[in-house]
Amino acid sequence: MLGSDGPIGRDKRRAIARGRVFPQSYSTDRRYGRLSLKACALFPLMWANADDQGRLCGDPEEIKYAACPNIDHITKADIPELLEELAKNDLIKVYNTSKTEAIQILDWWDVHRPQWAWPSQYPPPEGWQDHLRYKRGAKEVVKDNWFSQVSENNASGEQGTATQVSNKIASGEASQKPLLTTHRKENTERGIRKRKPKEEEEIHLSAQVSNKIASGEKPTPSPTASALLENFPKAFGREPNSRELVYLRDIEKEISAAGATAEQIRDAFKEAATQNKLHLSYVRAILLDWLGVERNRSP
Repeated sequence: MLGSDGPIGRDKRRAIARGRVFPQSYSTDRRYGRLSLKACALFPLMWANADDQGRLCGDPEEIKYAACPNIDHITKADIPELLEELAKNDLIKVYNTSKTEAIQILDWWDVHRPQWAWPSQYPPPEGWQDHLRYKRGAKEVVKDNWFSQVSENNASGEQGTATQVSNKIASGEASQKPLLTTHRKENTERGIRKRKPKEEEEIHLSAQVSNKIASGEKPTPSPTASALLENFPKAFGREPNSRELVYLRDIEKEISAAGATAEQIRDAFKEAATQNKLHLSYVRAILLDWLGVERNRSP
């Protein structure tokens, strides 16, 4: 049981990370771009105040005084409408527990890889699976549904992802795939995978594929698209999420027009892994520099 008088209750303050960084990926996320200015301001503050499982209290008054007490243009009366806006754009899920409403940040395990993750004082929403790694006592480390070996090595202080991934790329070995989070499994319910043509468009990336889908022809990914999809898990140690698939599709159009080769794509991912810059924007910047294309803005 999750209670204030149990071990979890006594340690619940440990579950709030200090200095947590809001993910850079939201700067190009179309869901975040559709938000109002107030919702754009509130969401990062909720992220910073969430516990290690990406949860916080859903009570509007609690959110106001925990996340933005000194921001006068976001009032307590604004919070319910802003939460509804964030939920409508698939950024959070508001749900009821036995004691209060709670909020789950839906992208939490797609972009957040902490060293430690303590249990939440709020039970998970239905169908959600927590990832736990925390100390119980002086010597015991509790792990439940923790991530793949690459993440475990980073969490335990072993040599980081970049060196491991670089060696695997050089040897042609693919990195171990991490466990799928419940957030990814819930994509169907949240509308990301509602239509098969859209799913195929994202997986196969190119604009030419869209035309093939419309005509009923089975799509075949271009060499550039295949190179992007094959090298992403080798370099990053995981499969791309839905937002990254859209970004890959846009990159594929841009670098195909510039004449990128599969070898250049492989080398760009390898360079990103070596530098521990595991971001698609970094891979794109490398490719455009090699291809002699001026970089004005992200696709």
